[in-house]
Amino acid sequence: MPVSLFSEIQGRQQRLLSALGDDLLILPAGVPQQSIARFLQDSNFFYLTGFPEHGALLVIDPSNDKEQVTLFVRENTQQEQVWDGFTMGVEKASEQCPADKVRKIEELGDYLSSLQLKNRRVYYRPVHNHPSSEMLAKAMREAGTEAIDQGPAFEQLGHMRMIKSPREIAQMREAIRITGEAHHNCMRAARRHRREYQFEAEFEYTCKLQGSLHWAFGTIVAAGNHATCQHYIENAGAVQDDDLVLLDAGAVWNGYCADLTRTFPVSGKFSSVQRDLYEVVLASEKAGIAKVAPGVCMAELQRHSAIILLDGLKELGVIKGDTEQLIESAAYKAIWPGALCHSLGLDVHDVLLPGYHKGDKPLEPGMVITVEPGFYSQSFNPDIPEEFREIGIRIEDDILVTEDGHENLSIDTVKEVADVEAMIQSGAAD
Repeated sequence: MPVSLFSEIQGRQQRLLSALGDDLLILPAGVPQQSIARFLQDSNFFYLTGFPEHGALLVIDPSNDKEQVTLFVRENTQQEQVWDGFTMGVEKASEQCPADKVRKIEELGDYLSSLQLKNRRVYYRPVHNHPSSEMLAKAMREAGTEAIDQGPAFEQLGHMRMIKSPREIAQMREAIRITGEAHHNCMRAARRHRREYQFEAEFEYTCKLQGSLHWAFGTIVAAGNHATCQHYIENAGAVQDDDLVLLDAGAVWNGYCADLTRTFPVSGKFSSVQRDLYEVVLASEKAGIAKVAPGVCMAELQRHSAIILLDGLKELGVIKGDTEQLIESAAYKAIWPGALCHSLGLDVHDVLLPGYHKGDKPLEPGMVITVEPGFYSQSFNPDIPEEFREIGIRIEDDILVTEDGHENLSIDTVKEVADVEAMIQSGAAD
């Protein structure tokens, strides 16, 4: 672990120690998911330890002067090393991860017995199938203490994670750079791929070649009518020459996520209808980005982008009605059901405390959010003229809130009509 990260994690631990007072925080690591071959650590645990392995546990105890931060880790037996792989163990974890003491997970029972749990608030969120779950439940039962899975300790941790440090932003920049390059490669390959899963393979191949081994979420490749589904994940359909392809995907770098969406014409040239709709969505996205700044609420951004989107669609004759009424009644959700923004960080939908998403809590410097308006017209929507149906368009960038405004971290990923068409046409046709 780099010295700078080691020091930063120590600082995070100290901030939580100060906030806990006499309370206790217990954080289990994540557990492997059978459907995912490569393990990805629980975000809260990773944020406070930098430890990448499963089956571990972190205890932060302000009352223990000699051992306020204790990390418990697994050590694979020789037989487990033959079949399951390798672990850091106590010695390497002690060198690489900030903690006052690193112990074997087998010592947890005796350790819990030594703790004063009675009459203390214990912040703890159980993790299903974690090997320590029964032991922890038994210890708290015997002490007459109940686990608290929300409240000040988790709120403090959440706010810390919402505000990214310069080092965290640097990791996100790299995740976004890799993601942007993968988007460009997919555009260049547009005229030779004929199945959605081929674009998925192109995207993930580009990311893996550069050392990104996880995806922020399941890659979405939606061609034609499939793009009208918000979270289409089958990626199995055919791709036609006159289709638009909506690609929503993100690489992960050192735990940090990117999340970019681009929509592009397979042929290398937008049709007139596709271009008109695309330009409206792009204008809506640019308007939302331009308004990002400290003190502005996400709900304000949503409303501002919605006005631009609806006014543009009305000019094209796609929809009718009063813009304000369409927003107030939420009728516009028929063509844009999703939200404009979400927080981004160690999770693709990163921690966001109550009041920020739909409430009145304003953005703060150091937050990273997405801006992603869209237009989705299903075949069954009788209110949309036929020539505008079965089209889905989303454009999404990752935006850092700065002290005096914002920075588009994904600005280098092309999205202007001419640039997108040029990128596609620069690739081989077959």
